[in-house]
Amino acid sequence: MNPSTAQATVMVDEFLRCGVTDAVLSPGSRSTPLAMALAVAEARGEIVLHVRLDERSAGYLAVGIAKVTGVPAIVVTTSGTAAVNLHPAIVEADQSGIPLIAVTADRPPQLRGIGANQTIRQSSVYGGDVRLAVDMATATEQPGQVRYWRSTIARVVAASTDAVRPGPVHVNVPFADPLVPDGELEWVESLDGRPDGRPWTADSRLVAGMSTPLDDVLDALLDDERVPARGIVVLGDHDETDSIELADELADALGWPVIAEPSGNGAGCTTALSHGPLLLADSAFSDEHIPEIVVTVGRVGLNRSVLRMIGRAGLHVAVDSRPEWSDPTRTADVVLASVPLAPGEAEVDDSWLESWQRADVLAAAAVETALFSADDALTGMHVARITATAVPDGGLLFVGASWSVRHVGSFAANTVRDAVIMGNRGTSGIDGCVSSAWGAAAALQRAGGAGALALMGDQTFIYDANGLLAPADEERPDLVIVVSDNDGGGIFSSLEQGAPTHAETFERVFGVPLGIDLVALAGSSGIPAVVASTATELVAAIDDAVGTGGVRVVVARTCEREREAEILVNVQRAVGEALGSA
Repeated sequence: MNPSTAQATVMVDEFLRCGVTDAVLSPGSRSTPLAMALAVAEARGEIVLHVRLDERSAGYLAVGIAKVTGVPAIVVTTSGTAAVNLHPAIVEADQSGIPLIAVTADRPPQLRGIGANQTIRQSSVYGGDVRLAVDMATATEQPGQVRYWRSTIARVVAASTDAVRPGPVHVNVPFADPLVPDGELEWVESLDGRPDGRPWTADSRLVAGMSTPLDDVLDALLDDERVPARGIVVLGDHDETDSIELADELADALGWPVIAEPSGNGAGCTTALSHGPLLLADSAFSDEHIPEIVVTVGRVGLNRSVLRMIGRAGLHVAVDSRPEWSDPTRTADVVLASVPLAPGEAEVDDSWLESWQRADVLAAAAVETALFSADDALTGMHVARITATAVPDGGLLFVGASWSVRHVGSFAANTVRDAVIMGNRGTSGIDGCVSSAWGAAAALQRAGGAGALALMGDQTFIYDANGLLAPADEERPDLVIVVSDNDGGGIFSSLEQGAPTHAETFERVFGVPLGIDLVALAGSSGIPAVVASTATELVAAIDDAVGTGGVRVVVARTCEREREAEILVNVQRAVGEALGSA
């Protein structure tokens, strides 16, 4: 057995000992030793192997898997630009704290810097976006190699799953010829690891965040244990299920409303609002409801109206255990690792919560009236509500960036209660959403979860259409991808760029209509797809796709973007009128 084959065999085995269950591979020549070692492990039933041609899709597939399992997924590429194409997924994993291990094959050092084919400076290609970057030595026939390989992989997994700051890690592996197995193992006694399948080095460090009563927090901060009566809890993107329960208990005990972004998964909270961002977008209401204290949990920042409210609050308690805690308004008075406990005694202003809840009910009625009097136009808002309603208990809703996630947050906030909502919220990009949704659905269902739906815009879908390309012999998850198709960048129509004064350049540089037949695009990858142009058709199409199983695409053909933006304005106007009549 040559050194490259031996090294790859040991690395894969040590990954398995450290608990890795999934590997994503993009084919290439220099990564041959790892590819063959992974194929052998798959044949023995030791690992789930996913193969993707596009490294960008491969990286995001690994992100989706690790986001659900919490276990590092490894993604393997060959050298050169193949490694560079992982960078967007690396950044998402970095910003979201997702354990991901990029293993990039490379030329040996003697072939670098001399113009050798498919060779770049890749040992540090991800810069500061990884927790640890390891440029391994070229395998040689000498003692100590197995210990070096195994201890390195154990350290890599530990860095990726660090209790304080989990995230992506880069392992650059130079492989020398020959790249395929040959000969006998004569130069080393054994490739074996620790007895009983143990990792070479077990990471037993323990870091725990203790919850503290909120009055104690304020006493330590302000030398005043009085908890303001008029507070609010904002659940941003996070992956701590305990945080939801603690936030619910805190808000319920103090009579505070909860506003949750979709991936905050706060629909089950007792005081959760359905239309918080719409309420706060009304200037009169927001002026009258400036909280004395706001507690934010995780990464916040989806809605401008909510951010303005956070910025105006008297006190801001941010809950985020990461070193780079979320504080986009730069107003946090204190940062905690976990949601504070309810105080033993506190003043409760019943009228505070009642005013929010009354306004939420009025907003709900206004939204219903405005949406269903829109001349039967199908909008992204309708699509979000219908898609969220179809998510099965114990299932998953993966939400793409831009308008999709905002429509879910404002119009279907409390629809998904017994399922998980997630998305690539670390950098909020439109790239990689198909692949991440696929990976998340596969991981969830392997653990016994129910079916999954994904909601995204047409540009988001087109951007990662290669994520639909999977070998025919790979098992497919039950995943329905609902594409809200308005032929372009719909969100820009509701932003400053969409003002009439910019109409001359808008379509060229913001709307960017491509006119692509999305059903044909999905069909070219062997994925069944249908079109729905009305709400009734969409409900039927989603129900049929969910019932059939497998990966399917439902294209929701919405009205023109200008009309969609106009209806959104009408909705906000209707909410304002309803609040004015309160």
